[in-house]
Amino acid sequence: MEKKQAFRPLDALSSLWRNHSYVFVFVVLLVIYAITIEATGKTFNTGHISAILSSQNTVIVGSMAIGQALVIITGQIDLSVGSGMVLTAGVTSLVFNLTGSVPLTILAALATGVLLGTINGVLVAYAKMPPFIVTLGTMLIFRSLALWAVRLIPASITGSPSSQFALDSTKPGYNWLRMQFGTGSIKLGSFAIPYVSILFIVILILFVLIATKTKYGKSVYAVGSNAKAAGLAGVSVQRVKASVFIVTGLLVGVAAIIQECKVGNVTPATSGMSFEMYSIAAVVLGGIAMAGGRGNVLGVLFGALSYATVVFIIVSIPALGADIQNTFQGLVLILVILVQTAGPSIRERFRRKRVTS
Repeated sequence: MEKKQAFRPLDALSSLWRNHSYVFVFVVLLVIYAITIEATGKTFNTGHISAILSSQNTVIVGSMAIGQALVIITGQIDLSVGSGMVLTAGVTSLVFNLTGSVPLTILAALATGVLLGTINGVLVAYAKMPPFIVTLGTMLIFRSLALWAVRLIPASITGSPSSQFALDSTKPGYNWLRMQFGTGSIKLGSFAIPYVSILFIVILILFVLIATKTKYGKSVYAVGSNAKAAGLAGVSVQRVKASVFIVTGLLVGVAAIIQECKVGNVTPATSGMSFEMYSIAAVVLGGIAMAGGRGNVLGVLFGALSYATVVFIIVSIPALGADIQNTFQGLVLILVILVQTAGPSIRERFRRKRVTS
């Protein structure tokens, strides 16, 4: 008869931290944000949480971070998502301004994103080029094309005379895209859940299921853990490596739709700057290993929320000027990752000490 193991609270807490550290990180950051709001003489309320849910760092960067998570799980990286979103949003505006059709606009955004992702995927997987170099190159190309196009195309088509791609407010579908979906929300008592946040969460749940319940999802993890062993087991490594970039492109298309619906325009010179870094930060804060093969896609939700909360904390502190804000974002990111990486080693030391004593 097996001896029943005694319940060890420290081990249980350690296991909970190891598997769901991203939840703890978000809760701690949310508490800090609430304290900073109260310290300024204001009252922290559900409106602040709603603002985090609908912020660009949650819904736009978060959408791209889902694809970035799959790319990183396979042991690769995509530096082109921010520029890709800008170019895709530009195409989205042009199609809407020329046709006024909402379905065609959505289709154009998704198709453009997939095309950009396919370029990355083919070059990385089949031309066997390093993903860092490929996506660094396409990052420059995509933004440059958007800048070239916005200055070449007449303002009557781009929707703005000031080097922007903007949705034409005179088109019949504008009210639905911007006023109803882009800035609208479902009211649950005093709490409002923005429609863009609901879209992001639905997409996240879909990809959590794909990653955990499908053969494709298991192949993604297998390639990231050991590509050679995955190939010997019958997994098409090249196809999987290419596919995650294509999926990321699709999600860049979703992010472009949200950008146009939520903001109404995109400026190629400034929009989406550092979004590729923010998406990687959301993935890392979500507990996904940069070495590949490990991590939960669900963590992207909390990673994106955590990063958005960090930005809100910094903005809520008047003493911090705009020039120093990135320093604090970087420090918080490093501190969180330090805690996540140091945690397992500390736990192992305690375990060894307990065994030897």
